[in-house]
Amino acid sequence: MQRRTILLAAVLVVVVSVVAAFVLLPGVISPGPRREAPKEIVVGAVLPMSGTHGRIGLYFKTAFELYFDEVNRAGGVYVKEFDKRIPLKLVVLDDESDPTKSATLLERLITVEKVNLILGGYSTPLVAAQAPVAERYKMPYINPGGATSTIFLTEDGKRRYNYMFGMIASIKQLALTTMEMLKVEIDKGTLPKPLKVASVNENTDHGREYLAGLKEAVRKYPGYFEIVYEAFHTIGEKDYTAILSAIKASGANAMLNDMRLPDYITMHRQYAAMGLCHIVVSYGPRGPEGTAIRELGRAAENVFGVQWWNPSDPRPGVRDFNAKWDAWVKAKNLDLPSDWFGAVPYEAARLLVWAIERAGSIEPEKVHSVLLQLNSPEKGLSSPIIVGGSIYFDEKAGGQITNQFVVVQVQDGKPQIVWPRESVTSTFRPNKC
Repeated sequence: MQRRTILLAAVLVVVVSVVAAFVLLPGVISPGPRREAPKEIVVGAVLPMSGTHGRIGLYFKTAFELYFDEVNRAGGVYVKEFDKRIPLKLVVLDDESDPTKSATLLERLITVEKVNLILGGYSTPLVAAQAPVAERYKMPYINPGGATSTIFLTEDGKRRYNYMFGMIASIKQLALTTMEMLKVEIDKGTLPKPLKVASVNENTDHGREYLAGLKEAVRKYPGYFEIVYEAFHTIGEKDYTAILSAIKASGANAMLNDMRLPDYITMHRQYAAMGLCHIVVSYGPRGPEGTAIRELGRAAENVFGVQWWNPSDPRPGVRDFNAKWDAWVKAKNLDLPSDWFGAVPYEAARLLVWAIERAGSIEPEKVHSVLLQLNSPEKGLSSPIIVGGSIYFDEKAGGQITNQFVVVQVQDGKPQIVWPRESVTSTFRPNKC
């Protein structure tokens, strides 16, 4: 009897051991209960809701809210880890257009507010301040508003931040696109050769990179361009009289500047008041914004900008976005005409939600791994809005998109795309001076 009891006990030990091992086998039976799903996915953003860039910050916030509202009305984001749809919540802090505050507030969102994920902000100085914070806390940082190459690349051409993904192509590419378009017009005989260029740029990496791009084009196309005047200005400057007088004295027949939207409006209003005229006028990415056209009136005529996106693009996806945007801002009683300041952040929010769903998780590292896979146009996320139709991040550019631009000129009070050929809605018009 005693021997039979001992044998039975031994058998029970073996059986228990086998069952325990079976339970712990990966993919066979879960070792524990599913992690509890959060009531909402909290996404944080630090934006310039006041100060120099306050109006653009409002565009970004409005774009994020528009896309999040669409997702929430459909039931939320499906997260496989929890096997359910979870609504999104946006938390925005105002950095007052101050880089130091921008970095501090992003850290607060991550460490104090405990947001699940983040979205990037606007303007090179503010994004440059936020990027190291995102990197330090290993938070994927989708950047819809900073384009200067120095944010993305070190001096020796290596990727600066592994966690940042740039939604708009570089300022250097923007400047080169400007000159390539003008070269075509020179070859057609619509512009003189050489084109004598005056250039006024903001005193930041953004402005210096734009000027460097112009100078690269001068070297690339000998005999086509000559830079006869260059100057830098402070963001938020109010009086450009001295600079405009120097431009007038320089003998330039073209003016190619890199400026923020408020500075462009201020300078060009003074430009018109002084009766200046150049056959070619551009303010870098600025020029055909709806706000500027309304404020400047006839003075904006024939000014062109080289942009990452424009609402006059005839593609169906852009028309659909414009309709959604116009209805949304009207309902919110906001004066924000459709612009790239809305379209690109909207797609940034869509990309973040897509990455969550593809990862099946709200864990930052898993979302980051999904974003890293978008490393070429062919592997990118299809977009009916973004120029080029694909959201991807070029490793050689430090994780920055390298999509093409559209050149948009104000004609008869409306923005018209004049470059590249496959996107044109009108032909380029020089000023008659």
